[in-house]
Amino acid sequence: MNDHRNHRYRESEPAWPSGDNPDPRASARGAQEESQERTGFWSPLWEDDDEQAGRPANGHGRAAHSNGHARHEAAGNGHARHQAADSAGGAGHAWPDADASDHRWPDAEPPAAPRPAPRRPAPRSSAPAWPSAEAGTPAGPGTPGGRRPGGPHTPPPGAGLPNGAPGPNGAPGPGGPRPPAGPTTRIVRPRPAGPPRQGGPVGPDVEGPTELLPRTHHGTGPEPQLLTHREPDYDEDLNDDPDLYYDEDEDAPLSDGDRRQRRKKIWRRVRRTAYVLTALGVIGPIVAFFVAYQVVEVPDAKAVADSQGQVVTLTYSNDSQREKLSEIVPPDGTRQMVTYEELPDVVKHAVFAAEDAEFMTNPGFDIGGVLRAGYNQVTGGAGGGSTITQQYIKMATGNDEASGLSGYSRKATEVVKAYKMNNTYTKEQILTSYLNTIYFGRSANGIVAAAKAYYGKELDKLTASEAALLAGMIQRPGEYRNEKYMQRRWKFVMDQMLDKGWVTAEVRKAATFPDRIPLEKARPQAITGPGAHIQQAVLEEAEDAGYPLETLRQKGYKIQTTINKAAQKTAQDAIAEIMEGEPGNLFPGMVVIDPRNGAVLAYYGGEDGNGLDWAKARQEPGSSFKPFDLVALLEEGKGLGETYDGRTDRILGGRKVRNSGGATCGENCTVATAMKKSINTVFYDIALNEVGTKKVADAARQAGITSPLMPEEGGNPDANISIGGGKTLVSTYEMASAYATFANGGTYYKPHLIEAIIGPEGDIVWKPGVKGKPAFDAGNGERNRQIARNVTESLLPIPEYSDIGCDDNRQCAGKTGTHQFGATEDNAKAWMVGYTPQISVAVSLAAEENQKQVPLKDQDGDIIYGSGLPGEIWQAFMNSWLDGATKMTFGKFDPIGKVASDEDENKGGDNDRGDRRSNDNRSSGNDKPPSGGDKPPTDSEPTTETDDTETSEDPPPNSTEPGDPPIPTLGLGGRPPSEN
Repeated sequence: MNDHRNHRYRESEPAWPSGDNPDPRASARGAQEESQERTGFWSPLWEDDDEQAGRPANGHGRAAHSNGHARHEAAGNGHARHQAADSAGGAGHAWPDADASDHRWPDAEPPAAPRPAPRRPAPRSSAPAWPSAEAGTPAGPGTPGGRRPGGPHTPPPGAGLPNGAPGPNGAPGPGGPRPPAGPTTRIVRPRPAGPPRQGGPVGPDVEGPTELLPRTHHGTGPEPQLLTHREPDYDEDLNDDPDLYYDEDEDAPLSDGDRRQRRKKIWRRVRRTAYVLTALGVIGPIVAFFVAYQVVEVPDAKAVADSQGQVVTLTYSNDSQREKLSEIVPPDGTRQMVTYEELPDVVKHAVFAAEDAEFMTNPGFDIGGVLRAGYNQVTGGAGGGSTITQQYIKMATGNDEASGLSGYSRKATEVVKAYKMNNTYTKEQILTSYLNTIYFGRSANGIVAAAKAYYGKELDKLTASEAALLAGMIQRPGEYRNEKYMQRRWKFVMDQMLDKGWVTAEVRKAATFPDRIPLEKARPQAITGPGAHIQQAVLEEAEDAGYPLETLRQKGYKIQTTINKAAQKTAQDAIAEIMEGEPGNLFPGMVVIDPRNGAVLAYYGGEDGNGLDWAKARQEPGSSFKPFDLVALLEEGKGLGETYDGRTDRILGGRKVRNSGGATCGENCTVATAMKKSINTVFYDIALNEVGTKKVADAARQAGITSPLMPEEGGNPDANISIGGGKTLVSTYEMASAYATFANGGTYYKPHLIEAIIGPEGDIVWKPGVKGKPAFDAGNGERNRQIARNVTESLLPIPEYSDIGCDDNRQCAGKTGTHQFGATEDNAKAWMVGYTPQISVAVSLAAEENQKQVPLKDQDGDIIYGSGLPGEIWQAFMNSWLDGATKMTFGKFDPIGKVASDEDENKGGDNDRGDRRSNDNRSSGNDKPPSGGDKPPTDSEPTTETDDTETSEDPPPNSTEPGDPPIPTLGLGGRPPSEN
């Protein structure tokens, strides 16, 4: 076995010498090397003649090479057996010979010839030639003789000479001293001699096994290879792995041939890998498809319809032991199954245009749509690319997972089921099942119920325009309150119907967006009274969370609300007490929120559960919007001590602005005084000239107002936003939330009505993310709290000033507000919004007759102000709910900007008390209170009628909660703890 480390790069073996010496180095070695006895291998390279012959051995008789190429030592050929013999007491080794029996190595080493620079051997052209007898070497193949009986070793140089006598080329005779151990070299062990061979002398057999002997000199070059072993050529493939052996020259630049060979190998592997992946990518899905086809089951239309009729239960909060609030049981008649023949063509064509124009010809799925859906999921886009059959599968199974691995799995299964359904049922059957079970919004399941819920019509009476709107709502039925979305979808479907030839150009041109019946007439009447508004508000919130009513009905979900039963009863009792005997055209709305987590504890939208929800209806807030003017001012670094001209009838922005009842607080009126007396001119001036109206809208948004405050046509709001007039419309729900932010030290929590949605097995499937965020300064928690506390400081005097303060000298803050009815002295809206550290309560009051706004008049015909009926309701609830609760304060007041003193607040000489209730609204005579300081400019336009179908925008996303507010933590929705 040859271990030459450069054998992969050796082109050929050198030829054995014959009578002539073919080694080109022979002439350089001299005559002494000419006569050196050849032992059947290349002579070792001597390094330097100055080395001492007696240097210590390294244990193996060979130099250690750094490249580790000494593999021949581990070979099991027994070529180093003589080393064991040498180690036994240093005795001389006896070499068997015909003439002598105890030959030894001489003490001195033969001189080394100068070592030429290593070079690669010439290419091998033929098998090696064996040396002739004249060279003094053993006979080669075909030479008679050459074997010595029993001779285990090839005799060393000097064999047959007297003991110690030098042999040829200075080699010691037998009995001479053995050279010291050194790097090993190779010799040929002779085999036992046989019969003499004709034509050749008797001698050792060069075909015998090789033996490792110590070399007397170490060298830095590669060890010569044995001629008894043939090494592969460079171009031969050893395990096809170029990295199998390390080569000292592998960092050298490659030749062009080497580069081509390497590129071929790399690309061969790449091609093979690509073939495998392509095969898996094509064959794998096909196999999976047909396996899944045998396993999946397609839904039955009747079973789907039955599953959608399960009861949905609403419960009160944890604090109320989760008592049942209501049950949603679809009444008889909301769903009516129809046959394919009973479906009008205009309805079929509208649905095809909206959802799947190729429905009648596709195999149940659209491969292009599936690929688009996969691409959209990867890139974060929208759109599922589902056919009608796929949508029916999704709706029937209730599986609407849209992202991640589950989304891809759902889509793949959906494709298989759609294909199987297409092969199991006819297109007519699939379409009929789809339209009988799909949800259209407005609590309508099925096309028949949708026609009644939207238009109050039978199915066969629908026009192309009406059918187009219904078909357009299939994609996102929860947007039935979003007018812009509905108009966009209607236009798309009508254009598609024209493009496909299902309506004529004349019909398309004449089509107008269809009118719908009022929303309250379309709702299922599973519950009546105030609880119906709670139920509807809860369902809307669940739908926003991804759980529309049809999903809730499919599995019979349970919704645990935040409504506290005791708080709800207290709110309803307060309204019933104060509103007793008042005109029936007065409609109060009320919302109670826990400031510490945004949970809605009580919700009252009206006594008629099927009428307009006054807790969610958008109305003009009047002067209750002025705290947001103050927030914008505080964010500019100016405080309650800043002074402005508080006289009435000022010209601001080219318009005359007057204070209600001609009130004034002087030419240098502080902001604190203007807030307490609700002076319009001061806050109009601040919004228009000091901070800008956009800053006011931003401040309201920060606090929690979610209704759109910016004009649709662009630009900034007009200055009416400063006094809550003009086009400024917000809901009672939002105002309770925004004031809760002030109560909570500037930390905003998104208001919510749902604690958890619970599955049929009792597991929680959804919970709201209850996480607070700093409202007014996200980067500075202390300044955020300081702004909220300054607002509270300005609102603390108002409840007492308006004679609606809290009992037991409890700290209550709040603001009244009224909105003028057109250009009259009457009011259209009246508000009271206020809070303690434990609770935030907003109460609104409106008046309507035949769905038209009318002036607010009490049972005596007097004008109603914010401190009137709304203030009385607010006060009754606060005193009842907080009775026995801990008296909490709002913490230390750290003023921003200029400080307002008590002396400043009493300047101006005006005793107008704004909305103060001491001037009783019910009293006779001419001494009636002003309108609360929220009257808009005299040339303002009449108020706009509220649109209850408009959808509120979502509040800003939650972020990190700032420092702890200066109030203790209480249980969710529970009554505050008592002092005892």
